Amino acid sequence: VPSNYLELALWLEADRMGFLMDALDQKRFDVQRDVVKNERRQSYENRPYGMAHLLLPPVVFPSPHPYSWSTIGSQEDLDAAALEDVKDFFQTYYTPSNASLAIVGDFDSSEVSRQVERYFGDIPPGPPTTRVGRMDSKLRGQASLTMRDKVQLPRLYLVWPTVPGFDRRQVPLDILSVVLGDGKSSRLYQSLVYDRQIAHDVAVFHHAQEIAGEFYLQVTAAPGKTLEEIESIVWEEIARTKEEPLTEKELARAKNRVESHYVRQLERFGGFGGRADMLNYYNTMAGDLELVNTDVERYLSVTEADVQGAAEAMLSDSYVRLSVLPEEQLRPSQSSVDRSAMPEPSTAPSFSPPVPKRARLANGLDVVTLEKRGLPLVAFGVLLRAGAIADTPELPGLGNLTASMLAEGTSSRSSSQIAEEMEFLGAHLGVITNREYVLVSTETLTAHWHAALELASDVLVNPTFPQNEFDRLQRELLVDLRRVSDNPAAIAARASRALLYGPTSRYGHPVDGTESSAEALTRGALTGHFAKYYVPANATLIVVGDAAHDEVMAQAEARLGGWTSAQPEAFDGSEPEPGATPTTIFLADKPGAAQSIIRCGQLTIPRHHADYFALTLLNYVFGGQFAARLNTNLRQDKGYSYGYVSSIDWFTGPSSLVAGGGVETAVTKEAVAETLKEFAEIRGPRPVTEAEFETARDGIIRSIPSQFEAQGQMLQQLTRLVAFRLPLDYFTNFEANLMAVTLDDVRRVAEERFDDAHLRILVVGDAATIEPGLKELGLPLVKVDHDGNPLT
Repeated sequence: VPSNYLELALWLEADRMGFLMDALDQKRFDVQRDVVKNERRQSYENRPYGMAHLLLPPVVFPSPHPYSWSTIGSQEDLDAAALEDVKDFFQTYYTPSNASLAIVGDFDSSEVSRQVERYFGDIPPGPPTTRVGRMDSKLRGQASLTMRDKVQLPRLYLVWPTVPGFDRRQVPLDILSVVLGDGKSSRLYQSLVYDRQIAHDVAVFHHAQEIAGEFYLQVTAAPGKTLEEIESIVWEEIARTKEEPLTEKELARAKNRVESHYVRQLERFGGFGGRADMLNYYNTMAGDLELVNTDVERYLSVTEADVQGAAEAMLSDSYVRLSVLPEEQLRPSQSSVDRSAMPEPSTAPSFSPPVPKRARLANGLDVVTLEKRGLPLVAFGVLLRAGAIADTPELPGLGNLTASMLAEGTSSRSSSQIAEEMEFLGAHLGVITNREYVLVSTETLTAHWHAALELASDVLVNPTFPQNEFDRLQRELLVDLRRVSDNPAAIAARASRALLYGPTSRYGHPVDGTESSAEALTRGALTGHFAKYYVPANATLIVVGDAAHDEVMAQAEARLGGWTSAQPEAFDGSEPEPGATPTTIFLADKPGAAQSIIRCGQLTIPRHHADYFALTLLNYVFGGQFAARLNTNLRQDKGYSYGYVSSIDWFTGPSSLVAGGGVETAVTKEAVAETLKEFAEIRGPRPVTEAEFETARDGIIRSIPSQFEAQGQMLQQLTRLVAFRLPLDYFTNFEANLMAVTLDDVRRVAEERFDDAHLRILVVGDAATIEPGLKELGLPLVKVDHDGNPLT
C-alpha cells in the first residue's frame, strides 16, 4: 500500500483478525465455499496433470502425517464443512498469539509500533495451539501409482520425502535440484531433452517445509517416447550424484543461480517471496530475523561432498512415490479505540516517476537507460519491432520460431554453450514474441552484466540457425500446438483472438502459428525473416539498474556498435476490422471439462487514441480489479467463478477488450447472461458512479510507485514506453493526464466504446452439457474448433 495508508492497512488487518466472525453469516459462507470449489476446479481438476498434485501427498506422507491431504481439500470436504467449523478454526488459529506481522517500507518505527499496539493490542490471544515439530514420513519402500488424465504426453513424477527447512541437508538438496533440472544446461535437460530428445520438459525442485520436505522430479515424455526409457536415464543420473561429486563448475553455476534469485527477492517489499514475506518466514520458521541478510551464506558455503552426501542419504529406496512448553500468561491490553471509525490517511507521500535517458548509436540503434542504485542488479532487454504482425500470411508463427532460434547457436557458441554461460552467470536469457515486438531480455548481478550483454549481443547479431536445432524446435513446437486441446484456457486464448480479429489477420492469427504453418516452416524462411527485421534501426536497447548512462553507452558501442544492416520494413499498425455482427455465442467443445471458460469481447481504440485514459478508468470499474463490477457480481455475490475480470490488450492498431473467467459448468448460461447484463448496464441504466470513478482514479494513481519497485518491473514499463513510442516524460505526466479525465468523459466512453449489441462470446466447455442452456439465451450460436474456425 502507499506509505500514507499504512495505518489503514493495520486497521483493516486488525479488524479482520479480531472481528471477522461478527460479519460472517451463512450467505457469505456459502458464496465463499463456491468460490473455493471453483478455485479447486481451476487449479487442479481443469488443468492438465493437475490431479497428480492431489494424488501424491497421501502417498508421500501417509496418514496421520499433516501433509497427507492437500491444502484445498476435496469437494466432499468443502461440502461437508459448516459455518461453525470455520468459526472454530478461525478462533483457534487466526489470533495474535499465533501470528507474525512484518512491515517493510517507508515508515517511522516508533510510530508504527504505537499503531500496532493501538489496533492489535486489545484483541484477545487465542488458546494454546499444539505445534507439530519435525515429523518424518512413514513411507518405507516404493509406491507405484497409475492414473489417467486428459493429456497427450505421458509424464513421470518421482518424489522422495526429505527433511524440513534448516536441516543440515536442506541446502545441499536445494543445490542438487538446481544441478539436475534447473535450466537448459542442467544434467537432466541436457541428457533427456537436448541430447536424446526423448523428453519434452524436465522440472526438479526440493521443497523443505516446516515439519518435512520433499524432493520432486518431473519429466514429460516426448511424442512417441515411453516413460520406461526416460526413467532408466533418470536413475543413471541419480546414481551418478551418489557416486561422484559435482564438478566445480556445476557447483558454481548452481550457487550463482541461487544467489541471483535471493538478491532479486530482496528487491520487492511485498508479494509472495518479497522482503516482508521473507521476514515472516525467518521469524516463524527459525526465530531469527537476521537470516534475511545471511541465509544465502548457507548456500555459498556448500561443498561437493555435502551435495553427494545428501543425495546418498535422502534419495533412498523409499519414494513414490511434540515438546510441551509452559504456557505464556497472555492477556489483552486496554484500548479505547473506536473500531467503527476508519483511520484517515496521512499526507500523501510524493513520488516522482523516474525519467529515462535516450541516445542513439551511429548504426541507428536506440539506447534507453534508467539508473537505479541500491542492489547490485542490472536488467536489460533489446526490443525489436519484429512481432507476430510481421509474419507472412501463409506462415503464421514465423516470427515466433525465428526469435526462439536466436539462442540455439551463433557463429562462436553452440546452443548448450549459450545456456551454460548464461546460467553460470545466475541469469536466464528470455525471448518473448509479442504481437508487435520481440524482446530479448535478462536480469543479472552487476558484476556479470557486461558478460551477459556480450552474450545477448552475440545471440542477436550472429545467430546461425543450425539445422539440427531448427529440427528439434520445430518438433517441440508441433508437440505444443497439438497439446493446445489439452488446456481449455489455451483454447480460449487462441480462439477468442481469432474471433475478434479474424483467424488469418495480423492481429488475429496465433503468435505461435498453426500445425500446418509449423510443418511448412523452413530454416530458410527463418533466416530471411531475421535478415529483414533484426537490424539496429529496428531495435532499442533498454537498460535499468546499477549502471550509469555513460557506462551503458560504452558497452552498447562495444557490443552492438558494429551491427549494421539495411533499413527494416515499417508497419503502420493498420488492420481491417471484421464487419460488425449481432452479439453471437461461439461454442468450442471440450468434452468432460470441469469448468466452462468464457471470453466476451470486442475491438476498441488504438493505444494512442485520445480516449485511452478514460477507457483505462472505465475498465478498472468494469473488471480491472478485485472489487470491480464483474468480479463482485460473478464471484463475490454469486460464487460462480474464482475470478472474473476484464482487460484491454493495447496495440498501435485496434486493441481488444475482453471480459471473462472460468465458471462452474452448471451456471454457464447464467454467467453469460450476467456478463451481457454488466456490459449493457454500465453504458446506460447503471452508469459509473462518482464513488466508482474516484476509487478507480485513486487506485490507479496509488499503484504507480509499486510498478517501479523492482528492476524487472521498470524494464516492463520502459518496454511499453518504447513499444508505443511514448515520450520520455510519459510517467511523469501520467498522473496529470489521468486527473484530467472527468466522470462525464468516462460515462461518454462507456456509451461510445462499449458495444453490447455486437459482442463475440466464446465459451469453451462440455458442449453436450452447456449447449441447451446457451440456446435459451436467444442469441445466435456457432460451433467453432479450438482455433476459432466455424465448424461445418
